[in-house]
Amino acid sequence: MSHQELLDRAVAYLSLGGSGAKVKSRLGEGTDGFVWKTTADTAVKVFHEVRGYGNERDGYLRLAEYGYTKRIGEFWVPMMLGFDDDLRVVEMDIVQEPPYIIDFAKIRLDRPPDFSADALAIYDEQGQERFEHNWPKVQMLIATLESIGIYYLDAQRGNITFVDMP
Repeated sequence: MSHQELLDRAVAYLSLGGSGAKVKSRLGEGTDGFVWKTTADTAVKVFHEVRGYGNERDGYLRLAEYGYTKRIGEFWVPMMLGFDDDLRVVEMDIVQEPPYIIDFAKIRLDRPPDFSADALAIYDEQGQERFEHNWPKVQMLIATLESIGIYYLDAQRGNITFVDMP
């Protein structure tokens, strides 16, 4: 799906809300889609595929169910403000400062991944390389998510950010 098609879906989503908000600037892009900042100081994330969209939506719904609408421990988390299944758009507020966690498109709900001991050892080694002295905090964050049935499979810098590791 092209950049323009995703942008058109973001515009269509914003027109449904009646707030008059418009797309202001692009915040980012990844394998799952694009994220735009709006004139209402929110973010709209538009997805290429149904799976990533459903994971993101359902992840935020699960977080809200357990009261994690602003923070998970010391980590800021965006609060989902709305979504549209037909357009595959999730709207959220924007976290302003680290530490934070974003991007729930690659989660699993209620189904832990079946990784071998070797794969888990590599994951731990990569986590230590990516997050250095902050890796224990990331592990605690992931354990908290797992305690509510969210298996976060995209622990990388940029998705989980610290003040001392932008």
